[in-house]
Amino acid sequence: MNTMNLELTRDALMLEAPYVAPVGESEEILAKIWSDVFGIRNLGAEDDFFDLGGDSTIAETITLKISEAFGIPFKSGSLVEATTVRDVARIVNDTSAQSLASHILPLRSRGDRVPIFLVHGGAGLLFPSAEFMSGFHDDQPVYAFQVPGYDGQCEPLDTVKDIAAEYIRHMKQVSPDGPWHLAGFCNGGWIAFEMAAQLDREGNRPLSLTLLDPGVQEGRMQMDYLRRRTIARKKGLNRLAFTIKVFGRDLIQSYSCFRDTKHWVNLSRQEAYEIPAVREWIRMINRERHKKLIETARQSNEDADVLKEIEWSWDDKSFDTEAELERGRTPEANRAIAKLKDAWYKYVATDTLDMPVNIMSSEFRAKFLRQPTFPVRRAMPNLETTIVGKFHRDVISTATPDNAQYIQAVVDKASANHPISGMKVGSNAGESH
Repeated sequence: MNTMNLELTRDALMLEAPYVAPVGESEEILAKIWSDVFGIRNLGAEDDFFDLGGDSTIAETITLKISEAFGIPFKSGSLVEATTVRDVARIVNDTSAQSLASHILPLRSRGDRVPIFLVHGGAGLLFPSAEFMSGFHDDQPVYAFQVPGYDGQCEPLDTVKDIAAEYIRHMKQVSPDGPWHLAGFCNGGWIAFEMAAQLDREGNRPLSLTLLDPGVQEGRMQMDYLRRRTIARKKGLNRLAFTIKVFGRDLIQSYSCFRDTKHWVNLSRQEAYEIPAVREWIRMINRERHKKLIETARQSNEDADVLKEIEWSWDDKSFDTEAELERGRTPEANRAIAKLKDAWYKYVATDTLDMPVNIMSSEFRAKFLRQPTFPVRRAMPNLETTIVGKFHRDVISTATPDNAQYIQAVVDKASANHPISGMKVGSNAGESH
């Protein structure tokens, strides 16, 4: 994102808060960064990021400039809680305080309630609006994860299970012995699921697990689901005959892959998805399937909203800000996102989690959740599903308080069933660099 020409003055905005002059070098540098990025002259120390129209793309630009100016790995999510120049100056000047690791950041650190930990979707981090955060109780601690390697502080991880284990390690930095509430957005729901499964094996499962419209990820999970769903629709001898037919089709597909990539692989095995040429070949097949799906929907005279939802369900690039975010991110961040997508691409859930799992579902996704072969149903049989929007983009939105209010309601119910008094998070929970 390019900075704008400073054609707009602060006075023209008619902000409610009075102008407060920056004090000290840090505040002056930060005020200039904000003025350059927002394209507004004479911004002050107490001007609020969100009042100025700040969003995730602007946060990415400001974050990069702060990191360059002060030589620290500043996290964009810090702007959710530290919303003014003065707030940010306190963070960058507090070099003696022990900070949270780069994988986790406090969206709200105050309060003694059991903390909520949010897992991002395909963007690799979560940058909610002030309106979204207003859906949580004022004293509800909320933390969000950032995909490893996003800020270049470590190497990206290769698998969903490894990412989940890393997030657990840093979650315990905030709350060493628990308890915890987990929530995952979109494909991030599978990372949250893996976290819950790993904690369950330790005998320390989270108090609640909430997934916002989880689905079938493109890649190995999608191939496995399509195979299971097609076989499940056949009955008796027809199922046996079709299973044999599917086996033959798999051989043909393996041969086609070998012909095009020179790799003979079983496309149901994870090893196939470790090979870059094979991954790209599978993506090509899925793109062709996607085109046919869109064409079938058009021939069926589906309305524009349904067509857009199909695109959203299959193509991360259809998110409105994804292309702009990609341009504004650092090479390290884009590499981490690519690694994250590859981790999802080769992932299939191997655990079954029998704890209650709360699903915030779109109408579009709900019909799949009723299918016994749907991966979410198979991995989490004890589902409590609530339809909270028509389309996927409604359910994963962080632009309004609605979805936060739903997560908070789930958390309140779970906490009431497991009362815990005097809950305290780690002593460094409020720090972020």
